[in-house]
Amino acid sequence: MHLVFALGSLHLLLLLGLEVQRSVHIQREIAATKLRVAQLEQQNQKLLEELQTAADPRYREGLVRQLGYVHKDERLYPRALLEAPSR
Repeated sequence: MHLVFALGSLHLLLLLGLEVQRSVHIQREIAATKLRVAQLEQQNQKLLEELQTAADPRYREGLVRQLGYVHKDERLYPRALLEAPSR
């Protein structure tokens, strides 16, 4: 009878240890997931700010002007002529 009690106690301790191990693992996963959610929220906020900036017509005009585009009634002069030293 003592053998059955001893085996039952060992089994109970084993199951308890496995549950503690599983609980620790789950807590680590929860912490990692919370960190990932915070990172994604921060990235999402940056993307929303970029969308708001990109929606501004003045910002878009600045971008296309950097690419060399001009309005129909404007002339594009080569940069070398504008930066040449006067004689």
